[in-house]
Amino acid sequence: MNNKYILELSNLSKNYTNEYNSKIEIINNLNFKLKQNTKVSIVGPSGSGKTTFLNIIGLLDSEFNGKFYYNNIDISLCPKNEINKIRGLSIGFIHQFFHLIPELTVIENVMLPLLINKNEKKSYEISEKLLLEFGLDERINYKPLKLSGGEQQRVAIARALVNNPDLILADEMTGNLDEDTANNIFKFFINYIEQNKKTLVYVTHNKTYSLLADEIYYFKNKNIHLTNE
Repeated sequence: MNNKYILELSNLSKNYTNEYNSKIEIINNLNFKLKQNTKVSIVGPSGSGKTTFLNIIGLLDSEFNGKFYYNNIDISLCPKNEINKIRGLSIGFIHQFFHLIPELTVIENVMLPLLINKNEKKSYEISEKLLLEFGLDERINYKPLKLSGGEQQRVAIARALVNNPDLILADEMTGNLDEDTANNIFKFFINYIEQNKKTLVYVTHNKTYSLLADEIYYFKNKNIHLTNE
């Protein structure tokens, strides 16, 4: 694998068997290379395979055929516990729905990924610093239900970034917000990614958002196609 790529996929295919015991093909013979410190957007109709693709490169789904190298590691040769470790330390995932734990405070939600590998004091300090950067320092002891939608999404983004991941994946991350809030959140998010030189892959139906990427891929016919060559 070339060191300038954070991941490489070769001849990737993904199938599943439905309730009628028929095989459904989601991805067929897909090839993809992701350079470090780049922003990639993925567009395409609902049901075309975009989320499945994100789940695979995010190491949430290991049931596929083909070769997958992540940071020079052959994922197909890794045991499940090693894959879980790589995902936990190296990948941040942001969803359309915030998935915050309502019983925990803002800072406790953000700390969760850190507590696996760091002591509580250090995790608190790191999380507090990030929340300050996100303009949420006055909300750290609030429960999620006392926050606006935009604030909840910023907390979710902070949680995804708190481990300083190599790769950030976002699946329609502003799809659950009103237009003005979504625009503000997305602008803030992209600025953060650029300033911190992060690698980002994001799925969006918003054309304006997709154009902020360095590369735009369109998902169709069970494969992805670069649109800005």
